[in-house]
Amino acid sequence: FGVEILQETSNQLGWSWFETGEVLQVVLPLGISFYTFQSMSYCIDVYRGEARAIRSVWDFACFVAMFPQLVAGPILRFHDVSMQLQQRVHSVERMTRGICCFSLGLAKKVLIADGLSLPVDFVFAADAPSMSAAWLGAVAWAFQIYFDFSGYSDMAMGLGWMLGFD
Repeated sequence: FGVEILQETSNQLGWSWFETGEVLQVVLPLGISFYTFQSMSYCIDVYRGEARAIRSVWDFACFVAMFPQLVAGPILRFHDVSMQLQQRVHSVERMTRGICCFSLGLAKKVLIADGLSLPVDFVFAADAPSMSAAWLGAVAWAFQIYFDFSGYSDMAMGLGWMLGFD
């Protein structure tokens, strides 16, 4: 929306930044809202005195771009992980627990949630499903959503444990 207004304004002023009808394509990084919310979480926690400001740009970047939860969440509070960023613990037990949790999450996502998508799509694509089919589709859809998010959460926790976080 804003890009189109900028384009129209520049064309009306006679500036040749854009050709008429050509829209500037802005490429935003994947998960830009999560970067924003993570940064806001840091600022709010420091402002409220719930966490001390960090002096290392590297530690801040690690917090903002913590990939296990970047795309699927949850949004982390900085004061919950600030000490762990500096004092992560790596062990065979944590790695094993992380691999098991990640594998369980992957199974929930791929085998259960994705497996439920076929009957759900079939019921929702029907022109006039019966009452029982509609209810079955709704219940299957609820389980699909549950196992989808549960699987992603388990995978994020597993990756966190593998990387030394609690």
